[in-house]
Amino acid sequence: MKSKITVLLFAVVAFFASCDELSLINYDLDFATAEITIKATTVADTTYSLASNTLDPAKELADNGVNADNIKKATIKSVDMTLSSPDTGNFDWAKDAKVFITADGQPEMEIASVSDVPEGIDQFAIQSLDVDLIPYIKGGPFSVRLEASTDQAIPVDHKVIINMTFNVEI
Repeated sequence: MKSKITVLLFAVVAFFASCDELSLINYDLDFATAEITIKATTVADTTYSLASNTLDPAKELADNGVNADNIKKATIKSVDMTLSSPDTGNFDWAKDAKVFITADGQPEMEIASVSDVPEGIDQFAIQSLDVDLIPYIKGGPFSVRLEASTDQAIPVDHKVIINMTFNVEI
């Protein structure tokens, strides 16, 4: 009986000692929406590099009762691009695109890319990359940068909305 209690006690201690490895909460943050305007051009084969407005995860974390210091893992779950204007426009002009995240004190990091944008669409998902985003989520405000190449001229300005969903483990 004494050996059974010892084994049980050892198992309980081992379980609680490994609790730092457990994720108690895993949820998605859907707060990050960046707007970027791609200016009209008469030249095909143009590469754009445009930064977004500043996004701050602090409010979203606070609204969910999360202390940023408790985040154990943060990754990008999805990145979607939607053309909001012109109303009848599409992404036929886009050849490829990359989305980067940047924040003060952190290196710029690629979070998603697409090498062949389908034609005839005004919305599509970009393949997100498996990268550690803890410094960007914990570090305060950040912005995104869109790098897009064209394979035809763009006759009018196009407003692009980039919606990002982050997965966070606490």
